[in-house]
Amino acid sequence: MVALRRAKYPGNADILSALDTMMNLRPAQAEILKYRHGRMAISAVPGSGKTFTLSLLAAELLASGRVNADLGQQVLVVTYLNSSVDTFRARIRRRLLELERPLHGFDVRTLHSLALEIVLTASSGASQGGDAPAVADEAQSNHFLARAVDGWIEANAELWHAFLPGDSPQTRARWRDVTERTARAFIRTAKNQRYRPAHILARLQGNLPEAASLREVEATPLLHMLAGVYDRYQAILSRQGALDFDDLIWQATDLLEQRPDLADTLRQRWPYVLEDEAQDSVLLQEMLLSALTGLDGNWVRVGDPNQAITSTFTAAHPRYFNAFIDRPDVLSRPLPNSGRCAPLIFNAANTVVQWVCDSHPVPEVRQHAFRRQEMLPTPPGDAQPNPPDSEANIYIRVYRHREEEELPAVAQLAFDYAQQQPEHTLAILAPTNDVGHALAEHLDALDADYDNLLRGSSREREVAAALHALLSLLADPLDTRALVAAHAALYELNHPVAAAELLQPPEIEQLHTLLRSVHSPERLLFPGEAAEPAQALPAGVASPEDVQRATRLAAFLRGLFDLRALPVDDLVLALGDELFARPAGNGHGAQDGLHEADLAIAYQIANVMRQWRDLQPEWRLPELVAELAGVAEGRRHLPMAGPADLGYEPQPGRITLATQHSAKGLEWDAVFLVGIDGFWIPGSLDAPFLGVHDFLGGDPAAEAAAQLRYLMEGDSGLYEGRTATESAHIEIMNERLRLLYVGITRARRALHLSRSRATRRYNKERDAEPATVLGVLYDYLRRTQQSASDDGR
Repeated sequence: MVALRRAKYPGNADILSALDTMMNLRPAQAEILKYRHGRMAISAVPGSGKTFTLSLLAAELLASGRVNADLGQQVLVVTYLNSSVDTFRARIRRRLLELERPLHGFDVRTLHSLALEIVLTASSGASQGGDAPAVADEAQSNHFLARAVDGWIEANAELWHAFLPGDSPQTRARWRDVTERTARAFIRTAKNQRYRPAHILARLQGNLPEAASLREVEATPLLHMLAGVYDRYQAILSRQGALDFDDLIWQATDLLEQRPDLADTLRQRWPYVLEDEAQDSVLLQEMLLSALTGLDGNWVRVGDPNQAITSTFTAAHPRYFNAFIDRPDVLSRPLPNSGRCAPLIFNAANTVVQWVCDSHPVPEVRQHAFRRQEMLPTPPGDAQPNPPDSEANIYIRVYRHREEEELPAVAQLAFDYAQQQPEHTLAILAPTNDVGHALAEHLDALDADYDNLLRGSSREREVAAALHALLSLLADPLDTRALVAAHAALYELNHPVAAAELLQPPEIEQLHTLLRSVHSPERLLFPGEAAEPAQALPAGVASPEDVQRATRLAAFLRGLFDLRALPVDDLVLALGDELFARPAGNGHGAQDGLHEADLAIAYQIANVMRQWRDLQPEWRLPELVAELAGVAEGRRHLPMAGPADLGYEPQPGRITLATQHSAKGLEWDAVFLVGIDGFWIPGSLDAPFLGVHDFLGGDPAAEAAAQLRYLMEGDSGLYEGRTATESAHIEIMNERLRLLYVGITRARRALHLSRSRATRRYNKERDAEPATVLGVLYDYLRRTQQSASDDGR
């Protein structure tokens, strides 16, 4: 720091030297910080510190004077979630403090926030003015889509039923769910290609002239249905005066492309654009940032193509980032060093990549599943040394039956590990939420301490119900039903206010009857100076114990009313702290301790309720509480982000239960991967696929996307010579292999992989073939053990 005090604006080399000295930068990180201008792609491996490195780059661009903050210029960082925005801001500020530089000159935004700012700037000529367009959040968009689907089915019942292989209630329910999910994927695909409903419908009806590349196409009922749903969905959005997130990005992209003056203004404001998580970018996102930076602009993209795990159910795809990396006008830099895993474990991940790239039996999987890059250990003296192999193990276990043997055995193994290694963190990662829910039952039977991070779990509803109960009382203090619900929620959560003693069901019902009988709840909650809360209770009915319990409850609730003046998201977060950030301490093992998962759910509910308020500014607390009731009752689902995005931190000695998808961004000392069989990771295009439907060619979304592309552009956008279904299966195989890679690289010291020879699906017993890649890992483990044995002789 002494050298930095000598000059107000040291040269770029001085800044890099100071950073290197202070932080002992890895060679790859130091190379990235030499960036000056133009386009650069950073391909990072798991645990390599890409967010940290991108934050350093932002601070270095400011400290070296390449961005003139005094003239209002900023380094723009584009990331995915609000929680990532906070992380970037904190890290950039910290680095600027160390460099003794002013704490301004940078702007961190989500993609949606950036698109909104562009639209506002275009409408007002200044970012501080203009009316913000109404933007539907994910939950509202899903609600509008459900209405559109139901409306189309009602108007076209005969055509909809014609798709079904049978007419049982279960089949109809499954097809209704598949219809909505397929329509969602279809609409996102259409919007990312900038196809409007009227354009698609006109082409279907033959009202547009054929494009030169358009060959004869037979329009299918599936395409007619999905185009009709898309049209109804957009009509609902229009009536609401709202845009969904794809519309917002589309509009911002159009504005940048059509208004050079707007693009020039924004390039002056943001001369450098740094993009995080580029492997998950969608086509519209790439088009927007390309238009924003211009042909000769400064655009840095960082991501890991081998961790792209959302391409089969979103519009995101690693092909966009891979193509960017390979462009001749892009400077490509690796970030290969990771101190997360022991060499035994990260070399297992490297083995998977090498085998797939060299030897996978499906040519398209060899070419597209992974980018050929290796994880390397951190250099000697690094601040994050790899755990030694002497502390590392990999186990591969095969069971007879998944539901009867594998799941209970893995739950027991994880429970025993937590008991034997209480200083370690550990996780069970399931292939699907359904498998995870079955594992939760076995963990419950063991009375295990664990955090359930599965989507759609009963815990989501329980957290929402608890918050709903307290918010209902704050919205209407005179509602005795809300008073009863508040006590019930606190007792269910083992909160010390309500669960200081273990009550029997008759005692709980007696207390709830007493609370329902309070004629003046305000006298209980807000007694006068000379009054006692007990005076609000029915005379001669309450026992001394009931009076004590009611008084204790009233005192706690009274303190919550001071929070009512807070914005709704801050109010929910404060209530979440009251409910979950405390040890219950009453012996209920699985619920004792800090409920990190519950706090993460509360955080997401706070974000959702803030979005509801922003979309309906006239709503007050009663209306927001009524909206939350749908989540509490299970009629509406939260648009839940991943645990890592919500700040979840694994706790030592406490099991984390999650899916492989939601584990990205997290790490544990020990990881148990279950269900690694041929259903989950098929080895060929002839193999059955877990999660792919048994009608409409196996994957309606893939069929629809291919038909749409063929209708509008004259080609299917598929792998050459492959059908839509074959292409979809290739994408699934690619993503499942990347999921395995992500799962392996979550483990620091211990990795357990398991599969079964048989499983039960839709109440049918089915043999499960082994996943070919698991045999590759078994051979790797055998060779490693043999090598270690030879070295020990």
